[in-house]
Amino acid sequence: MKRQNRIAIKEPDVFDILSAAWIMACNDENEIITYEGIKYRLKLSADFDVKALIQSRGELFRRGVLSNRLKEWKKEMLVGRNLPSWILEIEEPSAQKKEIEDLTPDDVFRSQFRAEKDAPRAPVGIIDWGLQHIDRLRKASLEARELSAKNRQMWMVFWVGIISMIVSLLIAWLK
Repeated sequence: MKRQNRIAIKEPDVFDILSAAWIMACNDENEIITYEGIKYRLKLSADFDVKALIQSRGELFRRGVLSNRLKEWKKEMLVGRNLPSWILEIEEPSAQKKEIEDLTPDDVFRSQFRAEKDAPRAPVGIIDWGLQHIDRLRKASLEARELSAKNRQMWMVFWVGIISMIVSLLIAWLK
């Protein structure tokens, strides 16, 4: 089956990425999510630091996974089960195997509400709570940017006034 091409987000908003990652971590078949998988599924640039973004929100996401749980998942993937889409897209079996074997606990994360093995998908109420939390973060960020812009504008008016006064004094003094 041929996948439809989606338009990539040119300049992704971090809150949109957090929202998407939250929904995936809460609702994916597998409770373990890879940072690479988020980049792949959201068509983010290779240099976008998904890991730092996810790790900055410890109230939503749990870093890593226990080594033994990762080993179990790797075994499943090596026999073709529970493969993330970004690994499925790798055509060469040896390259697929290498990507799986190279995964470390630092390459994955989970929802705070899906910590245990085979955790069920999060209830809609939990997903909604996370999305509302992210929306509050977005609004706070917007308010901070607006305040910063107002402060810059205020300083600009102040300095233009000072410079105008100095120029007026110089003109008066030179006459």
